[in-house]
Formats: sequence, C-alpha cells, structure tokens
Amino acid sequence: MNFLGAEDGQAHMGAGKEGKKGLVHPVVWVTLIVFLLLPLVISKPLATEILIYSVFALAFNLLLGHTGVLSFGHAAYFGLGSYTAGIMYRYFNAPVFVGLIAAMTVGALIAAGIGAVSIKKKGVYFAMISLAFAQMFYFLAFSPLSNWTGGECGLKSIPKLKLDYPFHVDLMSSWNLYYFTFLIAALAIVILWRIFDSPFGRVLQGIRENEERVTACGYNMVLIKFVSLIFSGAFSALAGSLLTVYLGYVPISTLFWMTSGMILLMTLLGGIHTFIGPVVGVGVFQILQSTISSYVERWEFFVGALFMALVLFFPEGIVGTIKTKYEGGRKTVHE
Repeated sequence: MNFLGAEDGQAHMGAGKEGKKGLVHPVVWVTLIVFLLLPLVISKPLATEILIYSVFALAFNLLLGHTGVLSFGHAAYFGLGSYTAGIMYRYFNAPVFVGLIAAMTVGALIAAGIGAVSIKKKGVYFAMISLAFAQMFYFLAFSPLSNWTGGECGLKSIPKLKLDYPFHVDLMSSWNLYYFTFLIAALAIVILWRIFDSPFGRVLQGIRENEERVTACGYNMVLIKFVSLIFSGAFSALAGSLLTVYLGYVPISTLFWMTSGMILLMTLLGGIHTFIGPVVGVGVFQILQSTISSYVERWEFFVGALFMALVLFFPEGIVGTIKTKYEGGRKTVHE
C-alpha cells in the first residue's frame, strides 16, 4: 500500500530493501565509530554529554521528525527518567541496570498516560498540553515531593555507582563511565534505527506526510501515534537516567521547560527529516556552547546568533540541507 505518493512510496520501499542487507545503515555504523573515538578528540565529559543528549534527541525526533507530532513537554520524560534512576540508586541502593530499566518503564507509562488524554489533539494543542504536563511534574518535584526529590537543589547524595554484573566496573573512572554510556547509547541508537527503518517506521513517516491517506489505507492513526509517543517517552527517560549516572545527582532543571526547548533546537539544527541529523545537531550545539562559554560569560547570545545563522544557511537542518543538495546534484547529473 502506497500512502506517500508514487515517488515517496518507491523511496521508502527501497529503504526497506536496504534495511534487510544489514542490521543498520552504514551511516549509523559511522556514527557509532565516531562516538567510539570521540573522547580521544574532545574532553570525556563533553563527549559523554553529547552521547546522552543524542539519545534524547533521537527519541524526541521519533515523534517530531518521523511522526510529525510536536511536543513542548519532552522534559517530563527526560526529567522523570533522571529522577526515577536517582531515587532507585539513593533510596533503594539498586544496581545500575535496574535504575535504567525502571526509568524507561516510568517514561513509557507517563507517555501512555499523557497520550491517553492528548494524542487525539493536533498541532499546537498537543504541544501545549504536553508542556502543561511537563510543568506540572516540574512543580511537583520542586515543592510537594521535595522530601524525595530535593526540591530546588535537586536530588543529591546518590552513592557511588559501580557495575557488579557481569563483571566489576568502577563507574567513577571517566573512561569506564564514558564507554558504559557508549554501550547503552549505541544499543538505544540501533534500536531506534530499527524502529525507523521498519514497516512501523514507514507508517509513521506516512502519517507525517499525509494523515488522510494513512487513515484511508485502514491504519489506526491514533493508536500508531500513541505507540510512537510511548517509544519516544521510554528512550527519552533512558537518556535522563544516563544523565543521572553521569552526573551523580539529579538537577531540577531536567524537568524544566527550557530542557524541552533545548532539545527542540538541537533537533532542528541537525535536521528533523533525517535519522542521524539530531545527533549532528546535538554535537554542534554542545561543542559551540562549551567553546564559547569558556571565553564569554554571556555565551547564550553568541550561540543564539550562530544558531540563527545556521538556520538561515541550512533551512532543513545541517544534515537535511546537505542531503537535499546532494540528491539535487545527482538528479542534475543524471538529467
């Protein structure tokens, strides 16, 4: 069934055939190799943050770029995942993997709850409802539940984390911490790619392009959007839990609306209609922020100006614009 139009349908069927040749696309393998070598080029803390926010951006883009649903409240899943892991580690002395799994579970459940009351809404209505839920969780963590969450100071006093199974690994070592984060992030990236490159992923892209055609083909559009939101919430929460492992505490800002705005900017910067674009956006944003802030106190102004310049020169995002120009050039050559 072709619900994207003749040319788009052929393109997506071709993508499906390519997906059968291997587990992931070569571009994804290149990305993982870059991440493997990244701490040899930049500082390990910065490389770790890029890894974590890349997972967050890819999860966010599953909903925005691939399904066409804009959320202003993804900080809810990221922050709740961070707090869930922190609570499990601090109050229950849980193993590292238990905290990560608990965070993903909570993220999926919260996404299901929010989706149950809002997924039928479209455009700005869904975006504003998601923002309202995120701010509700922020204020709950800020005051009513401050005995558990630490209030404005965040959740601190998390014990030193280590892996005891399948073998002992001290996560206080920056190298061990980075490559532990890399392994979890790499697994998440591969799974997200498989979702994107699956028949389900192509239906998501069909919804983005033309909801009416998807409905006419007999698909339950609301249910598919709902499942997409659950996947997005679960992996966003995973990214939040990795941030807790990395920082050793949970800042209250993980639930704040600016976190949602930041991940939206990163994703747009890289390109929302490509799979790997959000990763590039995260890398560019984080490196610019780290470099400029080390020289200028008001770094936000310069990062904002550079962001606007990049948007003007790369209207479809960095990867999206390059891909469009490359494909346009190939068509011109063939003609």
